[in-house]
Amino acid sequence: MDNDGARHDLIEALALVQEQLADLAVVEQARAELSATGTRADGTVTMTVNADGVVVEAVVSETYLDAHELADLGGHITAAAQDAARDVARKLAELLAPLAQRRERMPSLSDVVEGAPDIRDLLLPPAAPAPYSSGYEKPNSYPTVRSVR
Repeated sequence: MDNDGARHDLIEALALVQEQLADLAVVEQARAELSATGTRADGTVTMTVNADGVVVEAVVSETYLDAHELADLGGHITAAAQDAARDVARKLAELLAPLAQRRERMPSLSDVVEGAPDIRDLLLPPAAPAPYSSGYEKPNSYPTVRSVR
């Protein structure tokens, strides 16, 4: 490859890196604000998780016991949190997709400069949380009750 071609390839690669870094800051901000909510038990149980799949809010309506059993509450909470975690994982994957696509378009820097590191390895997007299993399976019909004594 001649010097002009190598220079052009290097400038193009650096431009992609610059775009990636600028977008990474925007994506990180959006990721910090990302959340999802899951509901169960006719909307009386609501769980909200952040981008890491961590529960940040749990709400059980005062009307829950009007139509549902207390023994089922744990299952509804778990299922709503899992629904929210799956939803936030999907949203996060959508948010990160453009970064991953651009990263794939980047040339290897070693193609331009012999022995140089692959710049794609330096620009990995943040990892999305692993999706949670589908649904809650109730292990038995007895609720878990603990005494605080």
